[in-house]
Amino acid sequence: MVSTKIRTTLLRWQLWTIALMCLASCSEDKWAVNPDDVDLGRDFGVRTFHQDIRNLPESDTAAVSKLIRVYGDFWADYSEDILKIGPYNDTSTVSELRRFISHESTLETLRAIDTTSGSDTKIAEITIELENGFKRFHALMPTEPVPDIVLMPSGFNFAIYPREHYLAIGLEWFIGHEHPILDKLPPDMFPQYRRLRMHPDLITSNAMRGWMLVHFQNRGYTGRMLSDDILYWGKVLWLMSKCMPDMHDHLLMDWTPNQLNWALANEEAIWIELQPSDVIFETNRTIYNRWITEGPFTRAESIPQESPDKLGIWMGWRIIEDYMNANPEKTIEELFDQRDASEFLRTYRP
Repeated sequence: MVSTKIRTTLLRWQLWTIALMCLASCSEDKWAVNPDDVDLGRDFGVRTFHQDIRNLPESDTAAVSKLIRVYGDFWADYSEDILKIGPYNDTSTVSELRRFISHESTLETLRAIDTTSGSDTKIAEITIELENGFKRFHALMPTEPVPDIVLMPSGFNFAIYPREHYLAIGLEWFIGHEHPILDKLPPDMFPQYRRLRMHPDLITSNAMRGWMLVHFQNRGYTGRMLSDDILYWGKVLWLMSKCMPDMHDHLLMDWTPNQLNWALANEEAIWIELQPSDVIFETNRTIYNRWITEGPFTRAESIPQESPDKLGIWMGWRIIEDYMNANPEKTIEELFDQRDASEFLRTYRP
């Protein structure tokens, strides 16, 4: 016969176990998705255009036919907008493409790509990270398209070129900030802070962020004032964090760990500078861009030079995080459709 003391102890352990299980359940992220459980309904495509253009048919007619057949809309955009070498269906455009890829500077760039951002190992990593990211995206927003990935040399014109059904990545933008080829680039266009971000580990976060920013721009974004911009960026970064949960937060911002730590330690002070109505609702883009543009630091208000750049964007992410935590019943569709800044600002607690 079990004593009362033992029964009481057992009951306490049972209650404690139930409490722990409830706590674990309550702390689970409702947006967490296992990509292994997601079926896209088709193969996820990562296409190595940077390799294929070095193995075109000798005939220009056959080459342009293959490019149209295999790469379709991307080839049209690549020839007419990215490189601007001519009409996509003109054989003379293929002649220009051959001249481009045989130029010594392009050959040097392609060799750099082959050993860094476009190596077989890196392509395998890109494929896994983006496939898992877009599988989570598909699970969270099943009516939205999932793009194919195209790896390209862009002539240093575009790091990310997003379209509805494809996402092109300029691999030369991610060959590593210490690569000697970068010394030949104009320093006014490629300052040190930008070169430091030309790292292979930033390919997938830059790619998904760039695609989402373009894809959702008609969903509640107006760009009329600073609050529009920071909250739109905040929505995208919040969704990215759910699609790429294994990616460190500082990488989603193109920051270093120390830069993220600085922002976290100074969040309240940043909010004091940002929250006055004449700042957060500023309509002059020349003025409010100081909070959101890339640079060595955030050139806004009294923000010191030891700060990271784009602090307005990071604050937008923090605001959206608090909003979604305070409104667990909200869907992602409702998040992107919500346009009233006050709804987001009232739940934010720095």
